[in-house]
Amino acid sequence: MSSYVKNKGLLCKAQGCHQNAVCKGFCTKHYQQLKLRGKLLEKDYVFIQGFCKILGCGRKVFAKDLCQTHYKKTKGNSHAD
Repeated sequence: MSSYVKNKGLLCKAQGCHQNAVCKGFCTKHYQQLKLRGKLLEKDYVFIQGFCKILGCGRKVFAKDLCQTHYKKTKGNSHAD
């Protein structure tokens, strides 16, 4: 069995991606997008950085400037505690 890897040393073909290519010229993330959706997403998700806006919480942001606990509390409610 050969240790030859077809994509070794190549970067992903997706525009703006700098990950190593692993399959058909794409990184794992972009290959999975093609496999599951048949196309690449137009925009990649951006991970939010920061801390929950609830005073004294200090947990990392999950969504809408809230940690996961406070975000879940606001679903269906007008405000978090």
